[in-house]
Amino acid sequence: MRYYKLVVMKEKTQRQKLLNFGISTLSLGIFPLIWFLSQAILFRELTELISRNWLVVVGIIIGSTFIFLLFYGMNFFISLADRDSRESLEAKMFVGPSIFMIGLFLFYPALRTIYLSFQDRYGTSYNGFDNYMWAFSDPEMLVTIRNQIIWLVFVVTFVLIIGLVVGWLSDRLNKGEAFFKSVVFLPMAISAVGASAIFKFIYEYRPPPLTQIGIINGIRVSVDREGYVCANNKIIEGVNRVVGDENCLPPIGWLQQRDMSNLPFVQNLDLDNWFNSIIVNIPINTILLMVIMIWMFTGFAAVVFSAGIKAIPNEIMEAGQIDGASELRVFTSIIIPYIKSTIVVVGTYMVVTVLKAFDIIYVGTRGDLETNLLAVKMLDEFSKYRNIGRSATVAVLIFVCVFPIIWFTIKRERETIS
Repeated sequence: MRYYKLVVMKEKTQRQKLLNFGISTLSLGIFPLIWFLSQAILFRELTELISRNWLVVVGIIIGSTFIFLLFYGMNFFISLADRDSRESLEAKMFVGPSIFMIGLFLFYPALRTIYLSFQDRYGTSYNGFDNYMWAFSDPEMLVTIRNQIIWLVFVVTFVLIIGLVVGWLSDRLNKGEAFFKSVVFLPMAISAVGASAIFKFIYEYRPPPLTQIGIINGIRVSVDREGYVCANNKIIEGVNRVVGDENCLPPIGWLQQRDMSNLPFVQNLDLDNWFNSIIVNIPINTILLMVIMIWMFTGFAAVVFSAGIKAIPNEIMEAGQIDGASELRVFTSIIIPYIKSTIVVVGTYMVVTVLKAFDIIYVGTRGDLETNLLAVKMLDEFSKYRNIGRSATVAVLIFVCVFPIIWFTIKRERETIS
């Protein structure tokens, strides 16, 4: 009799496990699929039959009702399971659609992009590693990779350094700290397109004798030289001072300078000297575009670092000052080690931001004049050159660059938690 009860209990447990497995499969697989396909098919058909305004009304009524019925049906199946398993099954019911959507709109496109990177320009036939060989041999692509490395090194470094200094100084203010932080953070509230448009006016160049509307060139052509009055196309004391006067400084096309060879101060340099040669080959237009991103994100870094600095106990700061440490010593030996994790987080965020930088280049130069970055190059290969394989290859390169950063961040967070 006891053996019979054990067999019955074992069979009941196995049936319950099988039921739980079936409900889990239904929650994580079939239910999200039905939910997505029903909505997609329904609204695809309705789009051709009714207007957009009525489609919104129908979507709210029919769509929400259908979703309610789906969840109601899932809840019925979950009620058939034992009490101990219901909580986990209910969680799977709500997580299922989210996992399905992430897989559909994130993982599938990623796998599809990797697959297309091994295809030809039309994505119809396999061409091996030709696209990757092109990526590391094409002169234009090599310039793009060079620019991306320059952006990664200098933008991230300057944002961290300037952000640390500004955040530290703002924390030392006795009055007006909130106002100062709001002013510093203000560029972050401006879109990258807006910031790029602002700086385009700053760097703007017009061929002489046109009036210079760019701030830098406007100031430059208005600088008096050796008692000679210069101006930006103005009549001064009855004399018309035009742009391009040989006695005045000429305007410079800042975003058109691939290097410094056309700048006046370089003309007298000895180019046989290796240091001077490096100076001449600095891509001035790329540096000027980097200034835009540094200007935008320095305030963000400063505010985050200031919050981290405020978390440092005052006793530690006072102990360092009592021991005779200077402000610089306190900054380097107490503040920076204490907020090291914050620095890593901001640095990681900036690396990912730089790798997907698009708006600044697209608005500033459209990637011309050797200023391109990988994100813009990816779009160029897809829309300008109609090469799906190469566009996917550039996207894979961006992903390969981002993945180690994300992996390092996850690993660090796990170590911190443990």
